[in-house]
Amino acid sequence: MPHTKPLSALALAVKLPFISMAISHSAAANPADNQAVEVIQVYGNQGASRSATKLDLTVYETPQTVTVVSRPQMDDFALRSVNDLLAYTPGVTVEKVETDRIYYTARGFDVVNFQYDGIGVPFSAGLSHGNPDTAVFERVEVIKGAAGLVTGLANPSATVNYLRKRPSEQLSGYASLSAGSDSRLRFEGDVSGSLGANLNGRAVVVKERADSYLDRKEDVNSLLYLVAEYAFSEHTAITLGHSYNLNNVDGSLSGALPLFYSDGSPTDFDVATSTAPEWAYRDVKNSQTFAELRHQLSDNWSLNALLSENKVEQDSAVMYVYGAPDKQTGLGMIGLPNQYDLDETQRIADLYLSGSYSLFGRQHELMLGVNYAHIELFGQSFYDNEFSDSALGADWAAGKTQVGDFDASDPYSSGHQDKQTHRSVYLATRLHLSDAFSLLLGARNMSVAQHGYSYGTDASSDATETVPYLGGLYELNDSLALYASYSEVFTPQSFVDPDFQALGVAKGNNAEIGAKFNLNNNATATLALFRADLKNVGEFAAVKNGVNTYHGLDYQSDGAELELVGSIGDAFNISFGYTWLNSVEGNDGQQVRTYVPRNMAKLSGVYYPSSLPALSLGASLKWQDDIYIEPQPALRREQPGYALIDLFVRYEASDNLSLAFNASNMTDKKHLASLYWDQAFYGAPRQVQATLTWRY
Repeated sequence: MPHTKPLSALALAVKLPFISMAISHSAAANPADNQAVEVIQVYGNQGASRSATKLDLTVYETPQTVTVVSRPQMDDFALRSVNDLLAYTPGVTVEKVETDRIYYTARGFDVVNFQYDGIGVPFSAGLSHGNPDTAVFERVEVIKGAAGLVTGLANPSATVNYLRKRPSEQLSGYASLSAGSDSRLRFEGDVSGSLGANLNGRAVVVKERADSYLDRKEDVNSLLYLVAEYAFSEHTAITLGHSYNLNNVDGSLSGALPLFYSDGSPTDFDVATSTAPEWAYRDVKNSQTFAELRHQLSDNWSLNALLSENKVEQDSAVMYVYGAPDKQTGLGMIGLPNQYDLDETQRIADLYLSGSYSLFGRQHELMLGVNYAHIELFGQSFYDNEFSDSALGADWAAGKTQVGDFDASDPYSSGHQDKQTHRSVYLATRLHLSDAFSLLLGARNMSVAQHGYSYGTDASSDATETVPYLGGLYELNDSLALYASYSEVFTPQSFVDPDFQALGVAKGNNAEIGAKFNLNNNATATLALFRADLKNVGEFAAVKNGVNTYHGLDYQSDGAELELVGSIGDAFNISFGYTWLNSVEGNDGQQVRTYVPRNMAKLSGVYYPSSLPALSLGASLKWQDDIYIEPQPALRREQPGYALIDLFVRYEASDNLSLAFNASNMTDKKHLASLYWDQAFYGAPRQVQATLTWRY
């Protein structure tokens, strides 16, 4: 069906909760009331959001910067992987240190806390494995700074909350077929509807394969998501779901390309250059099973219980290549082949009560909950002991290096095991002290018991902390509100330092002040000033004996963010974000984390020509300024500032059939994917794809 024009769509979105939230939290309790709803094509979300507090606050009412990427944005710009989605999100950088192990940053710090429907725990190892598909998600909410109420275990960077698709009673769905650069082929299907009396279901399936611009790399992605909702009565409903995402990657990188030749000059390789040998592979399985029970106790109070089991399994055989090659001969590189297996399981339970109460003649909101999480992580490396740390020939980039068998070894010295138990109790209330002023008070008491080892080092620790949260919002008028918030955080870390000693806990705090603007009920703008302090942060130091080691450093970060999302006039949807990091300072006031851009802007927009209502035209611009790394005092590698431009056009041939064309990196800009480590590979060149979609 043709796109709904953004002016009327956003006006409706301001007045009503976001449609998917209404389905999953209100109508789900009574499927009979869950009638067909027209999909509103809007950017962002001005409706209810529980991501920052678990209270039913709108994005406008939340005293933090909240960025929302809606399903239409994912569809328009073909944001089909988590990495693509977060690279599109204002204020977030995607540090592709390897092809299939990724770090994320915001406001100068690593993003380590990712949630699904508001439930999750931080990455145990600080980074993401694989490249999960986004077909499961209805929208994604990114809370900038520390979300101290929903998780005290997070850096003062951001918390990313993935909101999964939920069933509807009305039969609906789509099937799409995409083809593009690097022999990419993708099928995606989604069907939702009634399965019987008071029972609705939904299924999402994806199958995708592609070669790569990188030599010898090939990806196969498979996804299955099943979810069902059953209403016992008009007050009680349960949701059960399971997702399975398998990434099979041949030619997976371990480490990346050297940044310097042996004479200290910067290297310059072809964009396709890879250190991965022909036999390298990395298979990553992500599976999630969840259950959610919602019970409406009264008109004002509800009880929510959630259970989740998340599993990550990785099987890989790769070769870490390091050194500084001679500029003339290419000699000087060293290879460390290894097989690495990873098995991580997270079991999480969350129970919370929310509602409103009367005090001093006014209505206020309250939320009280408990959370329990148990994490088991085991990883082990196996080495070819005869080949390890051997000199490579001049053809190291050709992928011809052969090795023998990977030998089993002592898991204590060649692996890591981490068992964590998290317990927390949290409480928050929103006090309406006047018609214009509301005060948000909360605290989260947490205890974390961690036991295990990391490559021959005991990594056990225990910590208990109470994390306070304070936020206030004052509405000057219907269009302008001022806000401020403060939260503390602490994060257990499973890293080891260069002496292979456990790094321990990182602690810090985050403060933010700002203003939110409601622009004629068509768009929302946020201007924020922030400051964050974090002590004993695990910062990558070096690879020793095949192990990533980290320094524990103290950081301070401050800066400003400006975001705008909504419609301009009656023919444009727009999303804009600009982040300015005034500084990211270390222990002695020196600038650190210089691989994080100090200035970054992301702009995307869609134009709906009134003369051609079936046509949509869009563009996206991602720009960052200079970054650099100094692995040694005499060595400095820079990545000059650059911009990446993406375009799309879609034509609605009928109410059911549409054809879209997407192009990324239109100028074919050559750039390094990251300077997070002292190695890097190149980002993707210009790529195109076409998608045919049938909806019903």
